[in-house]
Amino acid sequence: MDYEVKVIPEQKLGVINCKTPIKDLGIFLSILMDWVDTEEIVTDGDPFIVYFSPRHEVNQGDAVYDVSIPVKDDPDETDRIRVVDMIENKVLAGTHYGSTDTIMDTYAQLVEVAQENHYDIIGSPKEVLIKGLHNCDNEEEYITEIQLPIIEM
Repeated sequence: MDYEVKVIPEQKLGVINCKTPIKDLGIFLSILMDWVDTEEIVTDGDPFIVYFSPRHEVNQGDAVYDVSIPVKDDPDETDRIRVVDMIENKVLAGTHYGSTDTIMDTYAQLVEVAQENHYDIIGSPKEVLIKGLHNCDNEEEYITEIQLPIIEM
């Protein structure tokens, strides 16, 4: 697995807060992408999910997560989508290829890298959907960048 430490610059985000079974993720991603298309919003990156529930437990009932996309300018909010500012942050990033059925293996490798390099993981994991259910029909072709917020000790 390739990995890198990188700084994510300050961003403006369109965000949907969710507390649902993770199988509903596609619904919320569709709502977000429809907002982008309908309102002709200029995006500034790929959509992503931030998990506030432990990632290894999200398939067990309701999960708490945000579905987000970086946006330019200052688009109008809706009753479901908020527009927020995200501060700059440092992450340990690694790429997972294929179905999310095996994504926990990639998480385990990233945690091992963090431990070996004395990085403290200080926040919730983010999965950037480079190629995912919003733009790809074949799960085996998915590309997901996992980002773990860190500080270097």
